[in-house]
Amino acid sequence: MNSSDHQECARSKETGGPRLFSDFGKLAYELLLYRINQSCNISTSSDIGLTLTPYAAGHQKQSKAAVTAEYNLEDTHATIKVDVNPGLPISTTLTMSRTWPFLKNTVLVKIPDCNSREFQILHKVQYFHKRAALAMTLPLLRSPLVRLSATVGTEHLAFGMKTIYNTSSRQFLMSDAGISMKSLNCDGSIVLENNGDFLRASYIHYFDHERKLAAVAVIGRALSRKENSFLVEGSWIVDDLTTIKGRFDSRGKLAATLRYKIKPKSFFTISGEFEPKALDKTPEIRLGLSLVI
Repeated sequence: MNSSDHQECARSKETGGPRLFSDFGKLAYELLLYRINQSCNISTSSDIGLTLTPYAAGHQKQSKAAVTAEYNLEDTHATIKVDVNPGLPISTTLTMSRTWPFLKNTVLVKIPDCNSREFQILHKVQYFHKRAALAMTLPLLRSPLVRLSATVGTEHLAFGMKTIYNTSSRQFLMSDAGISMKSLNCDGSIVLENNGDFLRASYIHYFDHERKLAAVAVIGRALSRKENSFLVEGSWIVDDLTTIKGRFDSRGKLAATLRYKIKPKSFFTISGEFEPKALDKTPEIRLGLSLVI
C-alpha cells in the first residue's frame, strides 16, 4: 500500500465512518497480490521528503522498467512515474494530492510519448463523513465519462454503489453495488459488478490479534456464462524478519513466496509457481529485491 492509500485509510478511520467503495475487498486483494517474477527496486530518500525509486522486472521473457519520484510534505503528496515497456510507448504519470481531515483532492496527468495522441487529465475528489464516503472522478479534457461512487453505513458495516455516467449521451454505462463487513479479526465483501453480470466475494480471516496468521478467499462467478473462479491463500508472519505465503487458484496453479526483511523497508523475496496438472513443465522460481537506502 503506497502513501496515498495510507492517507485514504487514515481519513476513513479519522471520521469513524465507512470506507470508500473502491476499498471493498481491497485488503484481501492486497494480501493476495504478489507476482512470480524477477524484480529489483532501490529507493533513496532525502530529508526534504523526496523519494526516488527505479524498478525493473522480468517474467516469461517479458520485461518492464519504471522510475518513480515521490514527494511528501505534511498533507501534500506528489508522484511522477515513468514507465518503459518493450513495444509500448513511454508513458509519464503525474499525480498531485492534498488531504484535509474530511476531504482529499487529487489531480492525475498521464502523458504518453510524442508519437501518441493520448493525453489524460483527471480530477478526483473524495469526501469522508461518519456515516458516508463519496468519490467522484472528473475528466478535464475531451472524455465525457464521469465516475461516481458512494457508501453509507459505519466502519464495520457499509453499503455502496459505483457508476459511470456518459455526459454526451446522458446515459449510465455501468453500475456496481456491494456490501462490506469488517470486525477485529475478519474483513469481507460481496460486490455485484458489470451491471449485475459478475458476482465477486472476498473474505480475509485473522487467527490471532496480532494478525500474523491469515487466510484469504476470493470467489467470482460470471452469471451469464455460468463460470466460476477462485483464489485461496494462507499467510504467516513467522517472525519480525520472515513472511511465508501459499496460494492456490481455480486454474490449478500452486504458488508460494518467502519474503525476508534485510533491514527496515528492505526485502529479499523468493517466489515459485507449480502446476500439478502439467508435470512436464518446470516449476518457475524467481528472485526479488527491494532496497531502501
